[in-house]
Amino acid sequence: MTQPPPRPAGPPAWRGIVYPLLISAAAVGVLAAALAFGLGVPEPGGTGGAGAGPPAEGPHIAGTVLRVVVALAAVAATATAGGLLARKLGQPPVIGEIATGLLLGPSFLAGIFPGSTELFYPEAAKPLLGVLAQVGLILFMFAVGSEFDASQLRRSGRVVGAVSQGSMIIPFVLGVLSAALVYREFAGGGIGFVPFAIFLGTAMSITAFPVLARIVQESGLARHPLGTMAMTCAAACDVIAWCALATAMAVATAGSIWGAGGTVLLAAAFAAVVLIAGRPLVRAADRWADRTGVSSAVRLLALLLLAFSLAWVTDLMGVHSIFGAFLAGMLVPHRPGTALTAVQTRLDSVNRRLLLPLFFVSVGMTVDLTEVTGHAGLLLAGTVAVVTAVVGKLAGTAVTARTAGLPWRMSLGLGVLLNARGVTEIVVLRAGLDAGLINQNAFTVLVVMAVLTTVMTGPALHLLKLSRPSGAVPAADDPAPGPAPTPAQEKEMEPA
Repeated sequence: MTQPPPRPAGPPAWRGIVYPLLISAAAVGVLAAALAFGLGVPEPGGTGGAGAGPPAEGPHIAGTVLRVVVALAAVAATATAGGLLARKLGQPPVIGEIATGLLLGPSFLAGIFPGSTELFYPEAAKPLLGVLAQVGLILFMFAVGSEFDASQLRRSGRVVGAVSQGSMIIPFVLGVLSAALVYREFAGGGIGFVPFAIFLGTAMSITAFPVLARIVQESGLARHPLGTMAMTCAAACDVIAWCALATAMAVATAGSIWGAGGTVLLAAAFAAVVLIAGRPLVRAADRWADRTGVSSAVRLLALLLLAFSLAWVTDLMGVHSIFGAFLAGMLVPHRPGTALTAVQTRLDSVNRRLLLPLFFVSVGMTVDLTEVTGHAGLLLAGTVAVVTAVVGKLAGTAVTARTAGLPWRMSLGLGVLLNARGVTEIVVLRAGLDAGLINQNAFTVLVVMAVLTTVMTGPALHLLKLSRPSGAVPAADDPAPGPAPTPAQEKEMEPA
């Protein structure tokens, strides 16, 4: 028997730590050299005394920049280590990065050693670090939009269409119903019940599209109908969820659902114009750049201008900047091997290693589990929220899939996959917190729910024997491999 050829070795794991450290160390070195040669240091006699001018701002600015650079280096290195540990434990690296952000907060490290906050999120540099965290969030949503494949929705078959609706509608309805039970504990100050209920229903029905893609790939399901169906359903859920979130935020801003009608219609019209007219323009500009040999630096600048311009417009509309960034990503053609895609990939790589972990730390610094564990009412409300989220998404998806004809094991596997919420849920929750739709305690509880529902995905797939390592022989009731679930494959998945 011939032995299979050895699998090519991937890049060493140490590169994931060394690269962020080298970048951060270089920045610290440049700044230290500049300070050593007198950047921002006042001249002798420049402060105090008669005729002296106002104190120089140089030392203060230089000190703040130094704190920012050191914080970025510490966050990048710690988050990378957390990602590597998560991968060793069979979890997506982003879960380790999220957990790292929570561990650095007041619930754990900052609560035990308050001085650690000055290393990872110093008080003097909070405004600048907050801006960088928002930049990381916008670039992340831009990347999510660029990975969104609308053609999957157009190709979806009977089973996928039914499951997409069930996996969104059932948890949304359960979330709206449970809003009456947790409104007192979770609603933001002065917020009405209607926008809070819409937001909670949306939070219950979210699926983490980017994290799900990694889970599907690492579980060996990327080229099988189960993985394809999960990704297509998640894409459909994302579209509905963003619309529902925009409605909730518009209602919160306008004060009533009727007053929000104009904002929602304006946002919908803007999105339609951007997608219909903007996509051909962006593709034409990309072809022109290829013909004329436009440099990568200019392409990068164009992508940044596109993402932040649309983010700014949607923020002015009152529906949050993340929607504009997502729309901008949908405009950009993602074709492997092209210069634009290469620039996009590098931008996303830098953001995921440097700025997005900073967003997780900013979230972790606001999550304090000790405030929740000591309050019986909050514990009860949190239990209701977690149970509603898991039961609504998992059971709603599984029952709908089984009704559509899938075997029970496949239906449960689909429910488990779509129950993963990950980064997308945290982004939605942060938007709701910033808009005043939920309070800090609700944010803490729901962030924990997002982490738990994502962490349970891998073990649950293994328990259902649906994880497919490379080269594994499929079980009798596993779906046949294929690039997409065709009607014939859907027929094969129906029980005998």
